[in-house]
Order: sequence, then structure tokens, then C-alpha cells
Amino acid sequence: MAHVLLEDSHAALQRRGRHEKARTAESGPRAMSSAATVWIAAVIVAEIVAIVVFGSITIARYPLWSVIDEGAHYDNVIYVAAHGSYPVLGKSLASPEELAIGQGRYPRPTTINPKTDGVSGLDYEAFQPPLYYYLAAPVSLLSSNYHTKAILLRSFGLVLLMVAIGLFARLSRLVLKDHWLLGLAGGLLVFLMPGVLVRMVTISDINLAVPLAVLIVTELWIAWERQSHRRLLLCGFLVGCGVLTDLYLTEMVPVYVCVAGAIIWRNRAKIGIAYAALGGVIGVLVALPWLAFNEVKYHALTASALAKREQLALINPEHLRFTIGQLPGLTVIRFFQPLMPQEWFVRSAFYAYVILLFEVLLLPAAIVLAITLGKRFFSSGLWIFVLPIVCNIGLAYYIDLGQQWQAGSMVPRFIYPTLPFVALFVVAAYLRLASSIRPLVVTLTVSGLFLGALWVHLVPTIHHTPSA
Repeated sequence: MAHVLLEDSHAALQRRGRHEKARTAESGPRAMSSAATVWIAAVIVAEIVAIVVFGSITIARYPLWSVIDEGAHYDNVIYVAAHGSYPVLGKSLASPEELAIGQGRYPRPTTINPKTDGVSGLDYEAFQPPLYYYLAAPVSLLSSNYHTKAILLRSFGLVLLMVAIGLFARLSRLVLKDHWLLGLAGGLLVFLMPGVLVRMVTISDINLAVPLAVLIVTELWIAWERQSHRRLLLCGFLVGCGVLTDLYLTEMVPVYVCVAGAIIWRNRAKIGIAYAALGGVIGVLVALPWLAFNEVKYHALTASALAKREQLALINPEHLRFTIGQLPGLTVIRFFQPLMPQEWFVRSAFYAYVILLFEVLLLPAAIVLAITLGKRFFSSGLWIFVLPIVCNIGLAYYIDLGQQWQAGSMVPRFIYPTLPFVALFVVAAYLRLASSIRPLVVTLTVSGLFLGALWVHLVPTIHHTPSA
């Protein structure tokens, strides 16, 4: 009997050894050396400090309002804070305080009559899901000065960005284990990009969409890695919160379906179908109050059709028709170049050239690495980090082509919530394919230095950038 137990123990140890060798082979380089760990930790600290510093400078110096609808998002927040309810699209006007701040007249009254000011006189972002605005409303109540309210809300965006970074660090640790600092450094490059940082410190629902997207993908990864049916309930709840925050986070619905389907397929258990369905029901219930509000007010699940009619004269005054032939070119021009804010321009030819080189390292690199991984792309679960941006771009295609918003969704800011996962995928894929981390560490370091230098170049021009 003892002899049999010894044989079984020996066999178990052999299986464990084979498993560890296979795992090491799949995950690429071994654990980082102490010197590499200290170096990349220093890079991470520098990047976080840079995010706080340049984010704070942008909050203080960037004129109110950013042309990317900041004033309209601000109006949503202060309306909720004042009335305890959500504004009705088509009926709610831009607040006099928002108009006065945009004119540079506050606290003096505005000279603009919102009823005759076209789209700018309307609270035209009232078709957005309400969760961010309800969460931000208490922040706006910390001051009675409406200009100070705006600065507080911008600062709240920076706080949410730091929350997103903390959540991303957790995700990186779950995915990359001993190499998690490399994944975090890659994600921080995305968060430090001027386009992402500016959007996160100007007022909009993307402030909440980014950390929520990180949380959703993290829980989906945990559910897939642990093959946990029950985890799908939490995932469904978070996906519902995503839909209640930003319509573009509906891209997480097919990601949820694919993860749930993968778990069900692998386990072949009917209970998995029940948990997946229940998770979906929970997600619908979370978004149901807003959907019911829309049905009562607009006789539709969303007010997007009304929003399109309101904004048509602004976004497509010539009534041009968007065609499928425009998709490839716009995809490359817009989505493959996400580094700069939509409203900012770089006049330096040198920086413009290096920006193009930097952008080639992200989405095109992800495509090449996904192809190179082959079957491992699916067996490793790394598809979970690519699928969100694929669905994100597909949703933008549907909005512009199916709803004819004339390239209204084909702008980089709409992929910002899913962009950090691409960076994590690039790092994770490299680690599975390479035998040395040195090229990756050098690339992360040089990229961080470039973004820091770019921000230093941009700071003197922040107060000259276009505003409302």
C-alpha cells in the first residue's frame, strides 16, 4: 500500500513538473530580476507622477469649455444636482451659468439667449445614460460657485483616472503574475497619452466609463480563468452599469456573451447556461429604470434618434451619405491614431513624426502579435483583451453606417475605454513569444520618456487650445 502511495506521489510530482514547464514555455521569460523590477517600478512611479502633474495643469489651464461637448456634460451634472432628476432632451436648455462661463463672463450673466442659439443653447447631451451624472452631482454641490463646480468636476475625473490605474494594476497582476509591472507600465502609456488624459480631466461620462471598463474586463477574465459560473452574475451586473454609463460600453455585451459561452462550452454543464442567463437578466434590470424613462419620454429605448435630429445641422449640414468604402480609410486615420486629443494640434514636424511612430506600436502591433500567437491567442484567453476594441470599432461602424451619423463615431476618443486592454495584450503576447524582457523594458522606457517630453512641449499651448 505504501509503495502504491509513493508511486502515486511520484507521478503527481512528475505531472506538476510537466505542467510548470508547459506554463513557463507558454508565458515566455522567467521572473524579472531585481534590477529590472526596480527599473520598471521607477518608470511606473514617474509615469503616475506625470499623469497627476500634467492632468492637474490641464485642469487649471485648459479653457472652459473644451469643444468636445464639455459644457453640455456639465449641464447634465448640475441639472441632476439641482433637480434630483435627469434632463429631458429637446426640452432642457443650456444653463445660463454654463453659457456665461463659456463666454468668459461669469459671474456676470450671459448675453446669449439659449432659445435662439441653436444646438449650443440646448442641453444636447441629455440622451446619454445617466450613471456618471448622478455620481458626479454630489461633487458639484461642494461649492456654490459655478466656475469652481467645473474645476471640481474636472478634478473628479482625475480621481477616477487614478481609480482606473489602480484597477488596471490589479488586472495586470491577475494576467501576468510575476511580470505584472510590465503590463502596468504598458497600460500607463495609454493613460499618459494626451488624448486619454485630456478626456479624463475634462467633464464627460467617459470619466466613469474608463474605470468601469477595466473592472468589467477584470471580472470577465477572472470568470474565464477560474471557469466560474457564479462570477458571471457579477459580470452581468457590471455590464449593466456600463450600459448605464456610456452607450459605447454596450460593446461589453458581446464580450460577456463570448466569455459565458466559452465557460459553458468547456464545462458542458447546464447550470452554466442558467448562471449566464441570470447574469444577463441582472444587467438588464440595472439599466431598466433608464430604459423605462426613455420609453416614457421618447417612446424609444434611447433618445439617440432625437439627438441625431438635433445635431444633424451641426455634424452633417450637407446631408452627405456615409458609405462602406470610407470605413478602411477612416479606421486607419482615426482609430489607429489615438495619441492626441481631437481638438489639439502639434505644430512641430519632429513631434508629429514621432507620434506616428509611437502609434504604430499599438494597434498594428496588436494585430501582428495576435496573428503570430496563432492558437495560443485563444487558448491563453488573451482574446478577452482584444475583443472589446473589436466590438468597439464594430459599434462605431454600425452607428456611422447604419444610423448615418456621418463619421460622428469614427473618432479616437470613443475607443479610449478599450485601449488600455490593447496595451496589456501587446505586453502579454510579447512575453509569451519572447525569451528576453530587455527589448520590452527599453521600449516601455523610451515610450514613457517620449510622452513626458511631448507633454512638456504641449503645456505652454494648453491655454491657447480651442474652447467654446
